[in-house]
Amino acid sequence: MKQPRKVPWFLVLMVTAFLAMSTVQVLWLRDSVRLKQELFDDNVEHALSQVADRFLRPTVDMLTLELEAMPATGGSRGSIGTGARTDVLTERMLARMDAFELDSLIALSLHEHGIASVPVIGVFDAFGQPVRLDEAAEPHLPVLSESPYTVRIEPVVVRVVFPHLNRDLLRELWMQFVLTGGMLAIIALGFFRTVVAANRNKRIDRIRRDLMNNLTHELKTPISTIGLAAEALGDPDMRRSEDSMRHYTGLIREESKRLTVLVENVLQASLADSGAMRFYPQPLNVHDVLREVVRTNAIQTHKRGGRVELVLEAGNPVIEADKIHLTNVAYNLMDNAMKYAKSQPLLTISTAQLSDGLMIKFKDNGIGIAKEHLGKVFDRLYRVPTGNVHDVKGFGLGLSYVKTVVERHGGEITVESEPGKGSTFILRMPRLVGTKG
Repeated sequence: MKQPRKVPWFLVLMVTAFLAMSTVQVLWLRDSVRLKQELFDDNVEHALSQVADRFLRPTVDMLTLELEAMPATGGSRGSIGTGARTDVLTERMLARMDAFELDSLIALSLHEHGIASVPVIGVFDAFGQPVRLDEAAEPHLPVLSESPYTVRIEPVVVRVVFPHLNRDLLRELWMQFVLTGGMLAIIALGFFRTVVAANRNKRIDRIRRDLMNNLTHELKTPISTIGLAAEALGDPDMRRSEDSMRHYTGLIREESKRLTVLVENVLQASLADSGAMRFYPQPLNVHDVLREVVRTNAIQTHKRGGRVELVLEAGNPVIEADKIHLTNVAYNLMDNAMKYAKSQPLLTISTAQLSDGLMIKFKDNGIGIAKEHLGKVFDRLYRVPTGNVHDVKGFGLGLSYVKTVVERHGGEITVESEPGKGSTFILRMPRLVGTKG
């Protein structure tokens, strides 16, 4: 049964920290809104109290209004009943409010207290019935009747509502919302990049471990072979057999070449990675280079039971390139095709003329590359999984080196592949270094 993947401790820590920071920011923003609401409520209360003081404070103008309103009572004060007297007082207060423009006074007082929201005002009697309500306030009557923003100016009650209060409060707090959102976005971005970097580092560490395992395995085999062959040659009985001498010296020679190739691959990758790789371009016949590479590796190809076909159809195969590096490119691609062949490797190397350069194809009959790995085959240290770390020899350096060399010549390399049907590496090399063919 497959064990569930263990979540790294640092990932848990970062998620916890992100959630904690987000919670703190949201709580801070919520508190800011609440404090803003409380400050708004206090300012409205003070503004309405100021208006009430203005109406309840006796002035010459108000006394004049009182005297003018007295004939409307229809008799002396003693002859007026309680309900009628209340109506008279209400009429007098409404007259005052009309004369001194209640709406303007409230708006001015609110403005003095820093409130820019537009109010809707209604005046109600002692029984909660509206006695002064303009047309704009009528749609808000249910809300006005329950409004917490009230002030009593005997014998009436003035109620105020702010239809766009939430919008106005948010408008005043928009900068805090932007800062909070920006901070959370920055934290999220940092968290995401850290997770990506951690995963990348983890993958690189795994690749490096595989590299060291492969390197140890690759170097141990030829060194052991050379050591055994040297011991055999040191045996006095072996000197009497010329065939044995030839066999063991051949082993030493072949394993020495193998060690040289291994070291050369690591050195090439190191130079490519550091940017210290030097090129010495010269006119070069690519067909001659390909024939030489095939001829040089004929013995290794024969040992693997393989075959290489050359289909050189380019009319003008001469380009400007570095001979050593281009030869190494051809060798790496040829060796790659042989290593990943299922049985009896078959490699077809073909060329075709381009308008301003050359196209070279290396088509093999190997195991192929799955679609999800195609975009990574040229990455440094990347090796396509084959089920066993050591079933295919190599370090994942060859194709990275090939790509670097081709691009430094101004060319490009692509790969077409399908599992079980082999791979085709396509090089497009310009005729002159630094141009696209």
